[in-house]
Amino acid sequence: MQTSTASEAVEALIQDYGRLVFHVIHGLTGNWQESEDLSQETFLQAFRGIEAARAASGPHFQAKAWLLQIALNTVRMQRRRLPVARFLTFSDLQASSSEGQEESLEPASPGDLALQVAERDVVQRSLAALPETLRLPLLLASVAGFSQKEIAGLLGLNEATTRQRLSRARKAFERLYALESGEHLAPAPARVGSVRPLIRRRPGLFAPVALPVQA
Repeated sequence: MQTSTASEAVEALIQDYGRLVFHVIHGLTGNWQESEDLSQETFLQAFRGIEAARAASGPHFQAKAWLLQIALNTVRMQRRRLPVARFLTFSDLQASSSEGQEESLEPASPGDLALQVAERDVVQRSLAALPETLRLPLLLASVAGFSQKEIAGLLGLNEATTRQRLSRARKAFERLYALESGEHLAPAPARVGSVRPLIRRRPGLFAPVALPVQA
């Protein structure tokens, strides 16, 4: 693969998974600026390694799982370099469209924006309070949409352990969310590992954000 081809492939990855990578990293770090930096580092590493990865996997190359593995490794390496506990702030949170929906042409009212920010704040603080052994599989299931088998492969676990952690994570998240918000959550859905259906639907919750990409 030529450099230009690798560049085009990574551009496609940014278009397809840029928001996903940012959301997963932000769920782990709780820091907006650091998540932007680590997202860009993830795609830089992807550019450097996509040739070898495709050559090794051939037609079985799974871009999404490969990219999320790079993102997880990037966060881990950053923590080794800077082993400092971080606390979540949402002062720079920007309003954005709901996931899977086109952006509305009508501006949201100040009250709606305040509600969106407050609820995402509660969700993020609830996630941040989970131990990483529970938070990470929950993020991979709810934000990235990976199956139990895929999560087990990414984290080096067996499926039984993954299933157990997802179940514990859902229950712990429900409890933390109720404590943070003072609200009861909807009954858990049949699909294992989903955060979003557990929460009362409101616009902007887990909404995608644009990943800044330098030209």
